Order: sequence, then structure tokens, then C-alpha cells
Amino acid sequence: MVTASTTPDRFPLCLPLTLAYEGGWANHPLDPGKATMRGVTQAVYDDYRSMHGVGVQSVRHISDSELTSIYRWRYWDAIRAGSLPIGVDYAMFDFAVNSGVRRSVLELQAVLDVRADGSIGPLTLAAVASFCRGHGNASLSDAVCARRLRFIRGLSTYETFGRGWTARIVGSRSGSQVDDTGVADRALRMIVGDVATVPAAPANTPKTFAAAA
Repeated sequence: MVTASTTPDRFPLCLPLTLAYEGGWANHPLDPGKATMRGVTQAVYDDYRSMHGVGVQSVRHISDSELTSIYRWRYWDAIRAGSLPIGVDYAMFDFAVNSGVRRSVLELQAVLDVRADGSIGPLTLAAVASFCRGHGNASLSDAVCARRLRFIRGLSTYETFGRGWTARIVGSRSGSQVDDTGVADRALRMIVGDVATVPAAPANTPKTFAAAA
């Protein structure tokens, strides 16, 4: 059975869950995101400030309001999360933040067996609704997370960062359980009506893509 969102805007509920895995300042030499603060790269921050007609500054100084605005504009709205079913919206949002909008959408479209163009339009949204009516929201969020795992395991940096990425996606056990701590698990908790809380000791994880402007 498809479960519809019961709130007009689930972004404020999903953002803290994703931010828990983004940490603070990072500039690991193997991180394709390079200089990053709370998951926002310097390149993305430069682009955002340029769009708003303000001067460039270090992403270390990003404000809370800028951070929230960037996450909504660059990821939540870009994947049309507000039009996705509960649980699926969060699973896709977290995927997009960590691996890019195009990658997350391509994997969703592969699950749905629709034309893979990396952009969510009316046909993809219709396929999402049809899938969830037939199989349930959890089946789709689980499938998206499974595709996400498959993707990260093929990355050259998996040996370095794979453990953290895996814990972020599925927690301590594969699949989804309401008592585990991964994205798949919290998506399931949302779907069954439980409160999805931030894990006590989340693993800070780097980007899997350059996340440039």
C-alpha cells in the first residue's frame, strides 16, 4: 500500500538525518568533494553566493540559513522530493546529497525500468506512484538503497570509505529494520509511522562525486 506524506513539507524532518553524516570541516585528499563544510563543497558555496550577488568566502563560514537553502535548492527540490512518497523522499534525498542528483535519479529509474535520463519528470513520478501502489513504499526505498550499495561498491575509493558509506546506507545489518540505524532503516520507520531519529554515533562520510558548481 502506498503511504502518502501527512505533512506539507518533509524537508525539515529529513535534513537533520542527512546532516548527521556530513560532519563539519573536511578536506581529505581522496574525497572528490575536496574542501567541504557540513556537506557543502566550496564550489557549490561559491556558486550559491554568486547567484545571490554576494562575495565569495570560505565555506568554513557558511551560515545555518545558507546551509538549509543550499540543501533544499540543490538536492531536495532537484529530485522533486516533495512529490515523492514518504520514506522514498528521504532515501532519495540522502542519496542525492552523497552521490549527486543525477546518480540518485538514474538508480531510481533503473529500479522503475523507465527511461534513464537522470531527471525526475512526470513519467518517473507516475512510475514511482504505480510502483508504490503495487509494492509499497518500503519496497521502493529498499530497492533504491540496494542500488546505492551496488554503486558505492564499484568505486575506486570503496576500500577507504566503504565501511562508512555502508553504515550510512544500511546501518549494521543489510536490508531495512526499524531497530537499525541506516537510511533504509529510518525510511522504513517513517513509512510505518515511527519517528526516525538521528543515530547516536553516525559515521561522517565523504562525497562519492565532485559536487562542483
